[in-house]
Amino acid sequence: MENRILIIGDEILGEQGEAANRFAEILLCREANRPIQFSINAPAPQSLKQLYDRASADIIGKKAGRIIMGLGLKELKRGGNDYSGVFSLYETLANEILSKTLAPLHFITIPEDMFPMAPSQLTALNECIRGLVAKDEKRIKIMDFAAFVADFKEKQLERGKFGRSLYTEEGSPTSICNTFMALFLYDFIKKELK
Repeated sequence: MENRILIIGDEILGEQGEAANRFAEILLCREANRPIQFSINAPAPQSLKQLYDRASADIIGKKAGRIIMGLGLKELKRGGNDYSGVFSLYETLANEILSKTLAPLHFITIPEDMFPMAPSQLTALNECIRGLVAKDEKRIKIMDFAAFVADFKEKQLERGKFGRSLYTEEGSPTSICNTFMALFLYDFIKKELK
């Protein structure tokens, strides 16, 4: 369905999927006359491998007109994988979706502050995610939240002080981060829907 947006994400979208739900509410409030539906799987309890195994039912079967994916953080935090192993799983899932749907795919990059134990792993993963555009430049767009957050932090440094932190010391998004992400998603999707 052209007017259905499927959102799949892990902790990047909030511990309870708060950013995804706020985004949906903002879009529904701002675009009251737009016929739109949401299917939100955030935070997705499945691993990337499980999402791939269940893709036909949980992703492809949803018949979404647009798919937003923010994944990879959970696998990095759980350990056992470095960014290349995580990206390999992510890319396999992306290839499956690309081959079996016609929906535009939007991949969210992950701010380094969400994984303070090894931010370089996120930097490398984000570069790989950005490279997914080469698979299908017409259907794939990168929602570069990592760059958006870096710009925000730079502007805060220019002010000389921080209002409120976007993340806890462990890297979990705060309430303001979830709102920030929801607004970022709304601004991006609003341009895509025109």
